[in-house]
Amino acid sequence: MKIKNMLWDSLLIITGSAVFSISVNMFSAPNNIVQGGLTGIGTMANYLFSLPIGTVILMLNIPLFGLALKYLRLKFVIRTVISTLVFTALIDLGAYVIPEYKGDMLLGCIFCGMLSGTGLALVFLAGATTGGTDIIAMLVRRKRPDVSMGSIMLFADMAVIGLSFLVYREIESIMYAVIVIFISAKAIDFVLYGRDHTKLIFIITAKKETLLSAILLEIGRGASVLPVTGGYTGKDKSLILCAAKKTQIREILRLTAHKDPEAFTVVCDAGQVVGEGFG
Repeated sequence: MKIKNMLWDSLLIITGSAVFSISVNMFSAPNNIVQGGLTGIGTMANYLFSLPIGTVILMLNIPLFGLALKYLRLKFVIRTVISTLVFTALIDLGAYVIPEYKGDMLLGCIFCGMLSGTGLALVFLAGATTGGTDIIAMLVRRKRPDVSMGSIMLFADMAVIGLSFLVYREIESIMYAVIVIFISAKAIDFVLYGRDHTKLIFIITAKKETLLSAILLEIGRGASVLPVTGGYTGKDKSLILCAAKKTQIREILRLTAHKDPEAFTVVCDAGQVVGEGFG
């Protein structure tokens, strides 16, 4: 089973890296579109000095690998090093065989974002990254755990995009880059989590049995119950925890309001739900 998992992860890394490299060689590099992170820096270095994009990305990642080995988990670092080596090699090799697209820029941005997001998501599924801003974000969070990884990566991407204006001298390059990053983020979410995002609903109620019965019989969802004590009232109540499809949340909220108007309800996103009975 361990060998099977390793083979599957390797396939994901190779496939994801190949798809990402297509987005760079076919769409972003030929059209002066920066994708953000070290890939964007490599694209600009290629434009200015004709340096191989993959080689630039790899060289910039080497000092980050050194820091990662010191502060992050070894398994993660090994997977990321392998992924980065495959990714950068495929970018440089692909530059000789992948045709350049220089047609409609908006279409180019759309497909660039779709491919880059899909490629990154496949790599993430293997428990690795392509290095760069992912490592930077993890290292920063060791010092500032109050700052989210998403915020750090967004800041880094925006800094690279801003730098691209000094290189290309075209405001359109920045505008197209924002489109690519937005579509890429949506593609990552779609591949990792699917189209119908799951929601978690927390219901604090004094009418546990009534609500549980309604959720089970009328909605068809299971739930878990925890005893809780109100911090303000000091009264004992129950916390109902239920994972449901996005399309079911409105009906659960309606039932809750009908069965217990005094219930306190919180709804939040659940990135992934795995278990018997949920599908």
